[in-house]
Amino acid sequence: MQAQVLKWGNSLAVRIPKPVAEDAHFEVGDALEIAVGADGIVQLHRVGTMPTLAQMVAQITPENRYAEVPLGAETGREIVEW
Repeated sequence: MQAQVLKWGNSLAVRIPKPVAEDAHFEVGDALEIAVGADGIVQLHRVGTMPTLAQMVAQITPENRYAEVPLGAETGREIVEW
């Protein structure tokens, strides 16, 4: 099966035909690592799923959370009253 290299903004793009995507079990949103092997052979490797915001927030603990950074006294109209 053949494909064509196209321009996409400042990058190049190759559309993956549906039969190839199905055989590779690619889905929309899959994270891939692109590597160039010997003789210019392009390799795509699935790197797992991208975590959702909820998954990343769930990993925040008191031990890995940054402390509040003091910025000094308020000046002007930056005082916020909750």
